Amino acid sequence: MLDLPKGERWAIEIKRGLTAKPERGFYLACEDLQPARRFVVYSGDMRYPVTADVEAIGVREFAERLAG
Repeated sequence: MLDLPKGERWAIEIKRGLTAKPERGFYLACEDLQPARRFVVYSGDMRYPVTADVEAIGVREFAERLAG
């Protein structure tokens, strides 16, 4: 979980490879904590929905989002 300065909470699972598939624990934590956004950060470049409320995002793009 990442708590942002404006009070928004994001759930993040980081994957080393090109597969952006969250583990069961990610979904369980999201059920408990109800984050505003849910991301799977992976080493690829594409951004796409994994499920209706989970988004795959490349590590570079995710870092740019955090910086900006």
